[in-house]
Amino acid sequence: MTDSNAPSMRPYGRHLLICTHGDCADPEEAQRLQQRFNALAPQHGLNKLRNPQRVKCTTTDCLGVCSGGPILTVYPDGIWYHHVDDALLERIVREHLLEGQPVEEAIFHRHYPAGDEPSYAPDVRGDVALPEEQPEDNTTIEAAETVVESSEEKKARRAAARERNIKKGLVIINTGNGKGKTTAALGVMTRAWGRGMNTRVIQFFKHENANFGETRAARKMEIPFGGVGDGFTWTSNDIDETQAKSLHGWENAKEIIASGEHDLVILDEFTYVMHFGWLDANEVVAWLREHKPPMLHLIITGRDAPQELVEFADLVTEMREIKHPYNEQGIRAQAGIEF
Repeated sequence: MTDSNAPSMRPYGRHLLICTHGDCADPEEAQRLQQRFNALAPQHGLNKLRNPQRVKCTTTDCLGVCSGGPILTVYPDGIWYHHVDDALLERIVREHLLEGQPVEEAIFHRHYPAGDEPSYAPDVRGDVALPEEQPEDNTTIEAAETVVESSEEKKARRAAARERNIKKGLVIINTGNGKGKTTAALGVMTRAWGRGMNTRVIQFFKHENANFGETRAARKMEIPFGGVGDGFTWTSNDIDETQAKSLHGWENAKEIIASGEHDLVILDEFTYVMHFGWLDANEVVAWLREHKPPMLHLIITGRDAPQELVEFADLVTEMREIKHPYNEQGIRAQAGIEF
């Protein structure tokens, strides 16, 4: 029995998806490629096709590939292309969509063996002649023109694509008076763990014997995680000892960071060590600039992040309190939510 509430869908011959997520390529480049396809379509008569022969090109948030972008897939063929630029996009339109011959050297994944792709409308495959009208715009590309890349040109194109695909270990700051600074950092910790990344968490004011929910979770995930303090500063019985523990924690953190053994290091509540004047922010930045491995991601949390650190960071987020359950309703911290 057909579900009358099920979504309906217009048939089409081909669907091109271009990733805009940003991990594999600049999102703006994917948007530009979609616009380029929209310009190519009328040049090759694709705009004259109607259901079920029509060809559709859209962008999508993530295709699950985090390198070699821009990534473009053609469905229902299940063919994935990498390092797509203008020249390759035109070849995909001409050779793949119109002639039914995928651009083999640019394919990195197939859902089906070559030649066994699902059948599709002949107008799209090129079995039926398409209209020959061409736009008069001199800047467009003639449909009869054939793009042939030499091996050196291909290497240069892919090198240029890799050059645009810049990656680096980020310095991330979560600051502000609102809740969520540590929580956000622990979310990245979970994501990194899921990706098999080597992760380490140092909490500068949490007690070394603390057993919060995140501590228990990290223990199950086998992530080194722990406090180097003696509790909150406002409950400290000996502020000099609290300071000494924090400074010792920084020395320990420097060894961990400089070791090159980690993909992600989180320094929770580290901003306070600088805000209290126990460490000079300029010296911390200078040390990080010299010793942090290029691909190490470093997250620092805490209120009152010093300006020197903010200027050095790649990503800074300020948490701003709008409502708080304790302030508004007297609801105290609850297990599993705050600790």
